[in-house]
Parts: sequence; structure tokens; C-alpha cells
Amino acid sequence: MNKKEQLKGYLFLISAISIWAISSGILVKLITVSSFTLYSIGAFFGILFLFINLLIHKKFTKLTNYPLKTTLLMLLVGLGVGLNNGFFFTALKSGSIANAVLSHNLAPFLVVFLFAPLMLKEKLTRKTFLLVLLAFLGLFILTIPSLKTSFDLALLYGGISAFFYAFHTIIQKKVMQAKVDPLIAATYQNLVPFFMYIPFAFGDIKTGISINNWILLAIWGVLVLGISFTLFFNGIKRISATNASILTYGEPIGAIILAFIFFKQPINIYVIIGGLLILLSGILLIKNNN
Repeated sequence: MNKKEQLKGYLFLISAISIWAISSGILVKLITVSSFTLYSIGAFFGILFLFINLLIHKKFTKLTNYPLKTTLLMLLVGLGVGLNNGFFFTALKSGSIANAVLSHNLAPFLVVFLFAPLMLKEKLTRKTFLLVLLAFLGLFILTIPSLKTSFDLALLYGGISAFFYAFHTIIQKKVMQAKVDPLIAATYQNLVPFFMYIPFAFGDIKTGISINNWILLAIWGVLVLGISFTLFFNGIKRISATNASILTYGEPIGAIILAFIFFKQPINIYVIIGGLLILLSGILLIKNNN
């Protein structure tokens, strides 16, 4: 793939990750329903947005036009996304948030050192090795003030979520290698988690969800599960899964900055040093490949 297409891939990925940062730093903090309710209702609005786009672009009938193997891969992505988020939400509620975030972000390690070489035959270069270490070091420094040195369940559930995060990233790359339309891939990615978690939402729906929450859930679903997922698929078809996974370390930095701007959450020296290391790894990654 030429340099221009690779650069477009990085721009798509950075746009998607920026939306994830808005989600983590602002939207999720404003929505007051439970995690599983948030995800299931958000997925409903994401699917609705994607269905409308498929109809507008006259692609709706193509949803069932792919070979069985490709369809199963898309459903497998949805299952991986659902399990990743389910275990991560559980990790956040089971112990230290810093422990959950740190263990959850072992995913790029699993992509770079395990899944990408085995399943995609992507070569591990010394530069890539150093860049993923640099990014993770930045994340580790960033979470130092809140880390618990003792073991808690957040580490376990976060680690399990990292496995499924890495797994679905690799399958997403395989889906794009099968030349699936990103809108269709994003639709399938939302369908499985929606059916997984909608039973958890019935209680909140029955007791009543405020108008404000419905509006925010619609915005979150369209922006995060509709637009950003489509952007991510557009990006990962142009660059390696290894490079895409390293860039995802930018999400916590964006979330922290936005939380500081909108909610006055403090930024300390650990955040500054860790953030600079993560940004440096991303800049060097793009420069190295262009």
C-alpha cells in the first residue's frame, strides 16, 4: 500500500481514537445509567445510525451478500468487542481503576507479540518493539498515583478484557482483508454486543431513564459505536494491526485532557510525563512509516 493510503489510515485511526477519548473523558461521565445499559442502548442507536447510512448509500441488501466465512468473522468481532467491554466494565467495578486501565491496555502487547505474528504474519521489528514499550511505559507512569501494589480483581478482569481486545483487533484486520464495506463491518460489530447486553437494560428502562440520559445515549451510540467504529475499520484496512494497536494508547491521554477541561480533574506530573511518552511513540510510529 502506498504512503498516501497509509497516511489516510493513520488519520482515520486518530479520528476514531479522538472520539473514544471524548467518550471516556466526557460522555460516559455525563451518562448516569449502568455500564451494560449504556452499551446496549448505545449499540441500538449505533445500529440505527448505520442502518440509515446503509439505506442512503443503497448498501443495505449487501448485509447478507458476504460468504459465510466472512459473516462469521464479522460476528466474531462483535463477540470479541462484547466480551472485551463486558470484562473491562467489570474490572472498573471490581477494584482500582488504575489497575483495570493498566491491565486492559496490555492488549497492544498481545497484538504485537502474539496475535499479529501468529494470525496475520506481521513481522515484529525492533522499532515496533521499542515503540510499544515506550507507549506502555507512558501509560504505566500515568497511572502510578492510583496504582495498587496488591493484587485485586481489577487486574484479573482487565487482563481478560485485554485478551479479547487484542483478539477482536486481529479479526477486524482479517475482515478488512476480506474487502468488507466498513459500514457493514461496523454494523455486525454492534449487533452481537447489543443482543448480549440488552437484557441488562430492561431493569433501567422499566424504572425509567431520564430524557437527558436518552439524548446522551443517542449521541454516544451514534458517535462512538457508529461513526468511530466505521472510521476504525477504514483505518485498519490501510495500516497494520500492530501499528493500530500502538496508536490506541492515545485514548487515555485525550480522555484525561478533556476531563481536565470540562470537569476540572487535576493533571499531575505523572500525567504530563506519561502523556508525552505516549505522544512521542505515536509521532515516531507515523514518522517511521511515512
